[in-house]
Amino acid sequence: MKLLILGVVIGCLSGCGATLKSYESLSTPTGVSQSASIGSELYRIKKQKDLPNAFGKADIFGGKVDAGYTELRFMGLTPDGHVVFRLTDIDIESNETTVNRYGGNRSTINSNTSANASSYGNTAYGTANTTTTITTYQKPSANVTQLPPNTVEFTFDPAEKALKMEAVTVEVLEVTKYSINYILRR
Repeated sequence: MKLLILGVVIGCLSGCGATLKSYESLSTPTGVSQSASIGSELYRIKKQKDLPNAFGKADIFGGKVDAGYTELRFMGLTPDGHVVFRLTDIDIESNETTVNRYGGNRSTINSNTSANASSYGNTAYGTANTTTTITTYQKPSANVTQLPPNTVEFTFDPAEKALKMEAVTVEVLEVTKYSINYILRR
């Protein structure tokens, strides 16, 4: 019977939370004419994922872990009139869980006194056998590492009008040596 109850409790707890998901949010509005000067960011996609709980499911409180970002920058024109873009992708690896984020450190104090000894609060008084044991549990710390950036510079012929990237399409409206007008589409 106890084994059955334990199985039910473990089954319920292992179902706590949903499957882990990844999320992306775009820093620049879509469908609106934008402009950027040389060296400026056209867009940034912020990447996040669900904070895992102790059972490998999503945190029921909605906690998220930073997973990095991808950004596209305008770097000017080549002598033959092609647009120069710089795409940078940063990945972040983390072992953070609900235990690292929400857990706390704790201490346990065991005090044994005998004979003419007495204790008051957290202090023991007396002359006979007094033993105090303090056990401290430190919550595990999270290890968050930003990997080196993956950066590539490339050219684009503005006559093609639309640069299709992984999650975003950049529609080039007008470009000069020092600025670009564009619209982002998802």
